[in-house]
Amino acid sequence: MKKLNKLILIALLLSFLPGFLFAKGQQEKPKVTFYWALYDGLTEDFRASLQDAFMKANPDIKLDIVPVPWKNMHDKITTSLAGGNPPEISVIGTRWLLELMGLNAVDEVTSYVSKATLDNIAPGAMEAKIKGKLMGLPVAAGARIMAVNTSITTRIPMTMGELEKDAMAVNNPPKVYGLIMPGKKHTELTDFAYYLLAAGGYFFDINSDGSYGKCAVNSPAGVKALTFMNKLANVDKVVQKGYLSMDRMGSHPVFYAGKAAYVFIGAWVESAMKQANANFKVKYAQIPPFAGNKSTPLIITDSIAIFKDAKYKKEAGKFLDFFYQDKWKAKFDELVGFPPVTISASKLPQFQTPLYKALGVAALNARGWPLMEGWAEYSDIIWDANQKVFLGQMTPKAALDEAAAKIDKARGM
Repeated sequence: MKKLNKLILIALLLSFLPGFLFAKGQQEKPKVTFYWALYDGLTEDFRASLQDAFMKANPDIKLDIVPVPWKNMHDKITTSLAGGNPPEISVIGTRWLLELMGLNAVDEVTSYVSKATLDNIAPGAMEAKIKGKLMGLPVAAGARIMAVNTSITTRIPMTMGELEKDAMAVNNPPKVYGLIMPGKKHTELTDFAYYLLAAGGYFFDINSDGSYGKCAVNSPAGVKALTFMNKLANVDKVVQKGYLSMDRMGSHPVFYAGKAAYVFIGAWVESAMKQANANFKVKYAQIPPFAGNKSTPLIITDSIAIFKDAKYKKEAGKFLDFFYQDKWKAKFDELVGFPPVTISASKLPQFQTPLYKALGVAALNARGWPLMEGWAEYSDIIWDANQKVFLGQMTPKAALDEAAAKIDKARGM
């Protein structure tokens, strides 16, 4: 009887074994998680199509493209790292790289991405190459420009003074606003950067060895920039109503609706206007400098990082090779409007337009964000200074002096 019971038990175990092995196999199927930044112009259809196409071509790999608003991306990444559960890959602001490297959180992309993919990327786009190591794959790189609604004005201001004059000439709220200006704090400090660079300033002094010195936002150029912004918004009142409650994503649709003459914007402008069913024509020009300075646009670069403690980095590299094909990456570039970072896509006819020509000119003299640890915290402090001025709580000089002192103290200077 005991022998019979033992045989029955063995038979039962054998009957469950295939299911157990199948379940185990299913559980161990590699899963690549990708934190996908929600750029202006990107659509859910594109995200879903990319995800489905990759899994169809690679049925042994599961892909989860997780949409993340830009304003939440930095926090989401740091939270995942703190919890010991990072994604395989994520879009990041290239300016965050030193912080991530300081945490020993990212790997060289050259260890996982094919040589063919890397050789097809324009060398100038590889801003994430640090001390000879490529720590991020460029996903978006583009200088900012000025767009002009030609149904309101055809004037192209050549200086900030002319911009103020031209904006005032057409300003007729709430039907028409002279200029778009986001005033609500969000991830990017772009608008202050536009005016700071136009005044010939920068965020930090640059030492002779190329390192960053003390914070310079309270320089005469910085004070001039913020004073001018406050004048446009609160004295001339040429910016959109409710600007203090609008970030970039909230304010730019006012331009797409045909209700503003000028906007400083990125290359996504045409795809965003198309999605908004805009029915007016646009001219593109350079962001004007203050008199006596040269046009110095802001250039933004974002990258895709591979996280060191993620489980399926090899499979993530396989996905990146798939994504960087013209069929997908060129379409991504079209939607977000950034100039393509791949050599093959840059030759496609859709990128030979007045918009991309203007972007090319802008890139010649552009400057990027400081590539330094703590930049997310420091830009937050500068944003606070901007808002204190807009709300009439402090003068531009006092607010920027306070901001510079806080930043220098945080950096141990």
